[in-house]
Amino acid sequence: MSEAQKRIRWVTFAVLVGVALLLTYLDSTGNLGGALAVVRNPFTAVLSFTSTRSESAAGLLEGPRDLQTARTEIADLQARVAELERENEELREIEGEWRILQDLFNRARQSPEFTRQIASVIGHDTSPSIRSIIIDKGTADGIRVGMPVESSRGLVGIVFRAAPNFSQVALITDNASAIPARLGNSRATGILSGGGLGGPLTMDWVDLKYNLEIGEVVLTSGLGGSFPQDIVVGRVIEVNRSEANLFQQAVVQPVTDFENLEIVFVITNFQPVNTAIFDNP
Repeated sequence: MSEAQKRIRWVTFAVLVGVALLLTYLDSTGNLGGALAVVRNPFTAVLSFTSTRSESAAGLLEGPRDLQTARTEIADLQARVAELERENEELREIEGEWRILQDLFNRARQSPEFTRQIASVIGHDTSPSIRSIIIDKGTADGIRVGMPVESSRGLVGIVFRAAPNFSQVALITDNASAIPARLGNSRATGILSGGGLGGPLTMDWVDLKYNLEIGEVVLTSGLGGSFPQDIVVGRVIEVNRSEANLFQQAVVQPVTDFENLEIVFVITNFQPVNTAIFDNP
């Protein structure tokens, strides 16, 4: 056998071994089917490869257009979210007003003998001389000076100025306020005085024979004729008692949040009684 024939045989053997190894590798990696497809129909494989590259190029060209569409959709969604948030705020506001009105209705149901006029708080008096609020009801609505004003939780004050369309209400926290009051448990009586701006309510002139308790409810007593009986005012949070004094004092936490008042009741059919004529017999 010539030297050329030996080389041909070795080359053929090497090629066959290489093909066998390549087929084994393609089979183990799962690419044998694709390789056989290229061998069976090389023209289709070339077209598929070219089509994939064309689609990639088209996607790159359409990318900016899709990005602009996405930005437009994001802007629309953000506008919708802002609108829904505004609607939720309005619904929460309506729910808050509904709860206030429900509390006022429950308060009116507890004492149906009184006729009440609902009024909205439209301002707080900034005068340092008196603690008061402004309401949107006046003489045109039947409001008169001296009418008691209450919230859903308790006593607010008394009308001391009235115009046709609005009125001014002196709060029980004003330092000139003096309301006859009674404690719920001990039944002790005294005068509830306002502390002015930042000062506490105090119930003075309480007889030492009564054992006052922290947490006792403070109500109007009806004495003096300026307020109806049994309107809740607050609770006792501190007792100042000294045997050296003739009377003791209770510090009272009002039940009404005067800084956040929105809606109040004006009791319109209560007739105050002027007892001053009996002061000098």
